[in-house]
Amino acid sequence: MPAKNTVHNSAENDIEKEGAMPENEMDLLEDDEADADEVNSDETPSVLDIDGQSEEDIGKKINQLRLAKGYSQRKLARMAGVTNTSISAIERNKVSPAVNTLKAILQVLGSDLTTFFSDEWKAPKARVVVTPKDLIELSEPTSKVSLKQVYNCSTTKNLGFLIETYQPNSSTEEKITHEGEEIGTVIEGKVLIRIEDMTYLLNEGDSYVIDTSFPHTFINPTDAITRVVSAHTPTTY
Repeated sequence: MPAKNTVHNSAENDIEKEGAMPENEMDLLEDDEADADEVNSDETPSVLDIDGQSEEDIGKKINQLRLAKGYSQRKLARMAGVTNTSISAIERNKVSPAVNTLKAILQVLGSDLTTFFSDEWKAPKARVVVTPKDLIELSEPTSKVSLKQVYNCSTTKNLGFLIETYQPNSSTEEKITHEGEEIGTVIEGKVLIRIEDMTYLLNEGDSYVIDTSFPHTFINPTDAITRVVSAHTPTTY
């Protein structure tokens, strides 16, 4: 179990008990087994068995296609019918996807196996300056929360950066989880952060540091706009 989250907040912050219970170890074990089935199985050959490309190439390519579409890992996973954990593991080259899984992912990303493994594939050139029009919106169009990712087409980046805007009385989806660590600062307004059974109130100028493997939710409880800038590693979201 990861260490307890560390969150920096002002002395005036209220911390309330929410009563949420962490997932038990059996649930986590079942999830891991299901994820493994999605990326590979004895009955379904992996892409490496057929094509011979390295996992590193496959993971990088999927990451580039996803970001070019402006999709978060959760959105891609939902549309492809797999789990967020599977997409994360594939992009980080931890596993080789089963052929059927890769087909489903590529269909969502507007590609196919032939194009994906073409010799003409070229990685986009990394940018130094990222303009507002180059930011990638990770939230759904109907969401009251805007999560704009600063993406420069780099295939070797290890740090993700978000510019977040919360409309009055809005929140992220319930109990987000993704691997890694996140650090952020409230640059305007207030935000409530719920982490498992704890709630933290951050005012303008306050910062937070959280282990994002714990379920968490960001909430703007006010009638004004809240803005946050955050960085996370690894670059999964």
